[in-house]
Amino acid sequence: MKTTAWTLTLLASLSAAALAQDLPSIDADRIPAVYTEETPAPEVDSEKAPEDSFLPVALSEPQASEKVSPFSLGPAGGYLRQKDADHGTWFGGVQFRARFGYFAAEASITLHVNSYENGDVTVTQFPLQLTAFLYIIPEGPIRPYILGGVGWYRTRISYTGAFSSIPDDHQNIFGEHLGAGAEIFLSPRVSVNADVRYIFLNPSTDQVINREFNYWQIAFGVNIFF
Repeated sequence: MKTTAWTLTLLASLSAAALAQDLPSIDADRIPAVYTEETPAPEVDSEKAPEDSFLPVALSEPQASEKVSPFSLGPAGGYLRQKDADHGTWFGGVQFRARFGYFAAEASITLHVNSYENGDVTVTQFPLQLTAFLYIIPEGPIRPYILGGVGWYRTRISYTGAFSSIPDDHQNIFGEHLGAGAEIFLSPRVSVNADVRYIFLNPSTDQVINREFNYWQIAFGVNIFF
């Protein structure tokens, strides 16, 4: 019996020693502290953000808003009908705009062709317009405006058929225009505009002295900011 007891005692001692070797060592610094009224928790400086903050970057460091240029460039086009013309015509070109608060400026160049007298008289124009805008509402997705400006109209008048005896003529006609419209922003970098303009033109040549070139036009444009 004594031999058996000593044998069991020896085996128990060896098992305890082996178990102690297998257990991982406990780091005292990782043991959570238990705070009581006698040992209160240390104060944390709220003004100092912890280096290992778990807040997302979008919340902890707000990204600066994207700065958009006031300048834009894009295609322009529309429809017009000059007085006494055989029919209306479409036109197209390009426009450049610069915006500054309530005001904006635009330079555009387009092309259109009109026919008169059943096609015997053809008027081809390259209008170069300079326009000033006053935005009634300068912010928001929809910005209405009024406009006014001047233009230089490179004009070619061609005669055929019953008027073939009249030589062709080239003119540089100056004019004015007034109108109103609106600009709609599809994104911070893209907008579209639509407006109605009345064009005042007064050709000086004797060949068309009795013909009026004033007209209404509906203009559209796409503005791509850069």
